[in-house]
Amino acid sequence: MTAEAAFVVPWVIFIIVWLIYLAYFEYDRCLVFQDDYLLATLSATRIKSVDEKQSWLDGHIGSIHGSKYMGTHSVETIGEVTKSKIIVSSTLNVSHPLNYHAGMIPKSNWNISDRVEADNFSYTERIRLFRSVGRVLGGG
Repeated sequence: MTAEAAFVVPWVIFIIVWLIYLAYFEYDRCLVFQDDYLLATLSATRIKSVDEKQSWLDGHIGSIHGSKYMGTHSVETIGEVTKSKIIVSSTLNVSHPLNYHAGMIPKSNWNISDRVEADNFSYTERIRLFRSVGRVLGGG
């Protein structure tokens, strides 16, 4: 029984640690999406002109993403503002020991990429437009 435990226990510990490591990888994936969505919606709702939105977006990319990701040094984020949409896309390269030392897992499997699109309009202006159209149609 001791000999069997000597083979089984290290594998069980390895599998548990590997599952925790994969959970951190998925956490990074969710965090990138959350930060991109936050950038897109904040820039869509706060500022009116397209040029101001683009400069606000470029200025706040580093502060929103920060250094809260596990297993990586930086996030590459590109923000684009058009008249109808705000597009934020990010790429995150997660490094891990099996890639560099053993070469067991291809590096491309550990790349996280994300793309978020938000409509570029003011909710307040839309509500005012609907109210004014309702007044015209309703006669009041």
